[in-house]
Amino acid sequence: MEIYTTVTGEKTLYIPEIDETYHSRNGAISESLHVFIHEGLNRIISDRISTVNIFEVGFGTGLNALITSLESDKQEIKTFFHTVEPYPVGLEYLKQLNYGTLLNSTDIFQSIHACVWEAEEKITPRFRLKKSMDQLENITLESNFYHCIFFDAFAPKKQPELWNASIFQKLYDALQIGGVLTTYSAAGQLKRDLKSVGFKLEHPPGANGKREMTVAIK
Repeated sequence: MEIYTTVTGEKTLYIPEIDETYHSRNGAISESLHVFIHEGLNRIISDRISTVNIFEVGFGTGLNALITSLESDKQEIKTFFHTVEPYPVGLEYLKQLNYGTLLNSTDIFQSIHACVWEAEEKITPRFRLKKSMDQLENITLESNFYHCIFFDAFAPKKQPELWNASIFQKLYDALQIGGVLTTYSAAGQLKRDLKSVGFKLEHPPGANGKREMTVAIK
């Protein structure tokens, strides 16, 4: 694993063996904000919801958790953020990431990574976090519980075991009616698999100039 600097200056991680970065090489923060906040969280915020329940596939560097925490405070909503990651990033790499500095939230970023695995912890007054060190295939999810799913696994060609109809059926069942699954990918097989389990699809423009992404609605 190596540290990689994106076009906009954020640090991300690069895995040479599969030629894959954890975030867009054209900007990590901008990608996360667009795909998971603007096209995810903001779609399901409502005055009728006192707490938003989010499930994330791929905790990775913790960037999505950080920006969700900041957005929760900004929009004055309470958020429960449940994330799964079978292969946590080592502390020696986390120390080199600069998201906390760039977002003026170093203490929150550190608290997110210091949070004990498998335990629900309050990171801020409005943001609760639970990190599960497990594979998505093995984890049990409560039915009709989550309002939004951040699907942030590595690309389908790099992590095909997570991009199939059985996985998306599991996630569909975990979403509440009207809930959304959002992901940066717009692969053809992804669209077919999502439709096959009952999702309605939208394809807004992707982040950082990418032509499109995918939002799946239950």
